[in-house]
Amino acid sequence: MALRTGLYYPYVHLRDESWAKAAALYWRNLARVVPDGFPVRDREVVRELNQGSGFLVDTDPRQAAEAVAPKFVAAVRDNAEALRDRFAVRGRALAEAAPRLAPTTRSLTGLYPQEVPGELQHAWEESGLATLDWSRNHRGAWVAVDPALAWAYKCAITHELARWTAFTPVTDQVDAHSATGDWTSERIADVLLDRAAPAVGHETAEARVAMMAVRCVLPADLGHVPVEKIIRLRTQYADEFVAFAAAVDAAAADVMEVAGEVTDRAAFELHLQAAFDLHVAQPLEALRKAIHGLKMETVSTAFTIKPEATVSGAGLGMLFGGTATAVGAGIAFTALATRQAAARERDSLVASSPAGYLLRVEKELKPATVLRRAGRVVARTAGVGV
Repeated sequence: MALRTGLYYPYVHLRDESWAKAAALYWRNLARVVPDGFPVRDREVVRELNQGSGFLVDTDPRQAAEAVAPKFVAAVRDNAEALRDRFAVRGRALAEAAPRLAPTTRSLTGLYPQEVPGELQHAWEESGLATLDWSRNHRGAWVAVDPALAWAYKCAITHELARWTAFTPVTDQVDAHSATGDWTSERIADVLLDRAAPAVGHETAEARVAMMAVRCVLPADLGHVPVEKIIRLRTQYADEFVAFAAAVDAAAADVMEVAGEVTDRAAFELHLQAAFDLHVAQPLEALRKAIHGLKMETVSTAFTIKPEATVSGAGLGMLFGGTATAVGAGIAFTALATRQAAARERDSLVASSPAGYLLRVEKELKPATVLRRAGRVVARTAGVGV
C-alpha cells in the first residue's frame, strides 16, 4: 500500500523542521540512511516526532554501498582525467559543505567511512578525488570529497536501497528530485560531467502527490504548530488516512500509466498536476461543499422547527414549569436530534471521502483564537463542525 515508508535522502539529519512535520502527516514511517556508528544529532522537533510516534527508521547503507561502489569505480576508471579536472581535492579543506548537484571550488564535504567501501575509497584517493581527514572526533577518518561527488554517491545509494526495500525516495532538496533513476557507471559519469539531461522524476510521483496534498491544507506557520498536534493527527485519524493514501496511490498510478514514458519534464509536471486535481483537489473541494451544505441545512432546520412538531420533548418540559417550558423543551429536543443526525452524516462524509483526512488536518492545524476554538467546540457539539 502507498505511503507506508518514505526513504529520506541525501542527508541523515532532516534539515527543515516544517518539512519534517508535513512529512509526518503523510508517511507512516520515514527511513533514512544512517551508517553504523554515525553520530546522529537530531533537532528537538525531529526527536519529539520520533519519540511520540516512532516516525524515523534508521537504515544501514553498507550492503547498498557495496553494490554501488563498483559502478563508481568504473566511472572513475573511464573518466579519471575529466573528473579530476572538476573535483580534485588538492589544496581544499574539509568543512560542513552540504552535498549538492553543481560542482564547486569551495570546501570539501565528508562521507562517513562506514558508507564508503575500501575499493571505492582507494579509487577516489588514487585519482585525486578524495582524501582522508582525521580532524573530527570519531573512530576513523572522514572521506573528504567534493560536495557534488558526495551528492551523486548519496543519491545512488538511496536508489539502491529503495530497490531492495520498496521504500519510496523522498527529499526536501529540490535538486535531488532529479537524482532518481538507474545509477549505472555511464550515468554516474554523465551526471557528474554535465552530460545528462535532468531526469523527469517518475519515481517521485507518489511522494510529490502526497506532499502537494498535505501542503494545500497546512497553515503557513507550520513551524509554530506543536508537535503534539501532528502526533495526534497521525494516531487519531488512521481510517481517514487509509482512504487518503489510496487516493494518492491512484493518482500516482494514473501519472505512470499516462506519462510513464514521457521524457519532457514540463509535460510530466502537467500530467502530475492533472492527476492531483482529479484524485485529491477535486474530492477535497467537493467534501468542503458537502460539509458546508450540511451546516446550512442544519441551521435552516433549526430556525424552521414548528412547536407542534416537538411533542416528543414536551413531556420533559411539563415536569419543569408548564406549557411554555414544555414547548421550549420540545424545540430544543428536536433541534438537538437534528444536529446529532447532521453530525453522523458529516462523520460519514468525512470517513468515506479520500479527502477526509486532509480536511481533518486543515481543521486541526489552522490557527485559531480562543473565541474561535470555543466556537468550534460548540459547533462540534451541535453537530455542525468537523
